[in-house]
Amino acid sequence: MATAVVSDIFNKAKEAGVLTSQDFAVLRRAVGGDLTIDSREADILFYINEKCIVPADWSEYFIGAITAYLVEQTPPLGYINDIQASWLLARINHDGVVETETELALLLGVMKTSANITDSLEKFALAQVERAVLEGRGHLSRSPDLTPGVIGEAEVDMLRRVLYAASSEGGVGISRLEAEALFNLNEATSGAPNCESWQKLYVCGIANHLMMSAAWEEPSLREAMRRENWLKDTRKGELKAGFLDLDFKKIVAAFGAIFGSKTDAAPQMSHMNAEKNAQAEILTEGESRWLIERLNRDGGIDSNERALLDFIARECPAIHRSLAPLLHAA
Repeated sequence: MATAVVSDIFNKAKEAGVLTSQDFAVLRRAVGGDLTIDSREADILFYINEKCIVPADWSEYFIGAITAYLVEQTPPLGYINDIQASWLLARINHDGVVETETELALLLGVMKTSANITDSLEKFALAQVERAVLEGRGHLSRSPDLTPGVIGEAEVDMLRRVLYAASSEGGVGISRLEAEALFNLNEATSGAPNCESWQKLYVCGIANHLMMSAAWEEPSLREAMRRENWLKDTRKGELKAGFLDLDFKKIVAAFGAIFGSKTDAAPQMSHMNAEKNAQAEILTEGESRWLIERLNRDGGIDSNERALLDFIARECPAIHRSLAPLLHAA
């Protein structure tokens, strides 16, 4: 809990509008010294971050403390639920945008540190790029390298950061939500003098969504809570049959397939992944229908979309017949 010392420092900073280096040092020892931060302390840190002049090393501490509060202190550890996501967005969402570099870094840090996040956080992060490009709003729009209506290297870099953060530990694939965002940006900037790396990101991102399967599937929030409760159960004689045989071997094998572990389970899992990925590379009727609808939504096929179709025609081992007309036209 926040101590009288913390309350005193908070009141001084609030009155003066400044957190001195000396008080910051005391605050660091008092808040989070036991590796836990409660809701009152988190709110104090947010107030200081937003309202006060702070020392140069404040941002790193603030991001680490709030990330720990959200990701590491609510069961199941490592997951962000809807309540936590709403709490964070209520503090960093300023009329739909993030206004400071610290808050943006916090958002991406929470996304990357979490094993699983809500769609609301990812939608908000992706919207920061869209609103900077299309509306000239938010912290990203203040970059001297940004030209409204054009996707430059700064925007591509930010998109990579969001997609990387959203993948977290749970996989490397592009989700439907992310693929939709890439399509939206491409349609909104079609014909603009976008940087060359935008086409590569767009093509690779959509193709990844359609053709790739992650080697490791992160359990859902409900499943993670069930496992955590199971682990807390000290009744040693009631181990569920198959729990360790399935889940532990899956975890070990997945890491072995990626990092070359010499476990007995790794070759089997590697074979399973090869079959899974081969199946994922096939463009199904549903995937083709979604792709056709997205490509035709704006009434034409631009150069980036043609590059995407060329890539699919070249790399996809099996394509549903419904996509054939677009492939031939491209």
